[in-house]
Amino acid sequence: MKTNEATIFVFIASIIIGVLISSNMNLKKINNKVFLTPTEYQEAYDYVNKLNKDISNLQETYYKERKKLEKYLENQNDKFQIIREMNKEIFNNEMTLGNIDVEGQGIVIKLKDASSDFSGNVEDAIDQKAGIIHDNDIINLVNELKNAGAEVISINGQRIIDKSDIFCWGAFIELDGIKIPAPFNIKVIGNKDKIYSYMTSDMGYLTYLKLRGIDVNIIKSDKIKILANEGKIEYKYMTEVKKDNTK
Repeated sequence: MKTNEATIFVFIASIIIGVLISSNMNLKKINNKVFLTPTEYQEAYDYVNKLNKDISNLQETYYKERKKLEKYLENQNDKFQIIREMNKEIFNNEMTLGNIDVEGQGIVIKLKDASSDFSGNVEDAIDQKAGIIHDNDIINLVNELKNAGAEVISINGQRIIDKSDIFCWGAFIELDGIKIPAPFNIKVIGNKDKIYSYMTSDMGYLTYLKLRGIDVNIIKSDKIKILANEGKIEYKYMTEVKKDNTK
């Protein structure tokens, strides 16, 4: 008898717990509340920030293209003005692709491997490879320069473009298939004061290289010339999306 009573009690308790859980779930749906772990919250926060940045970039592109369209519409009866605008756009695209020589203010960074007599106390300097400039160092510097507002970058005369690849190749750095030996002469066009301040900060990557014994020299310049990229960009797999005018 006692066993039956216990079974009935467990059964009733299970029903009550089930009802409470169901009520709680319905309450969450009604209030539209979602409980996240700290990791999930951080991921959601980062995703929202990315979406906001994408929206901002799209809005900027929209206004830029809209302004361009308005200019074409204003000069639709002036063929010569339209041709001038088109040539200007072609020139800007060619400059972005690295097909045109450019010049302007900026900075010059010169890097050399650490000398053999470097005796720093930094833990990284214990490693013999710490005093050698690697592909990862160049990549980090290029990314930092872009964040600082660099418009054009070249390394030992080799211009960097959006599709550039940098690898370590023994005693060389390979940039777009071309082997470049140290020392490295990095030319940068952009706001010279802003980029210089950014790159020489205590938290900058150049400071880290100095701690490893790398010989770093950075100067401002009012006129830097960077030559066009020698190689031409070829797209083997991309094709234009054809619009279906039958719809």
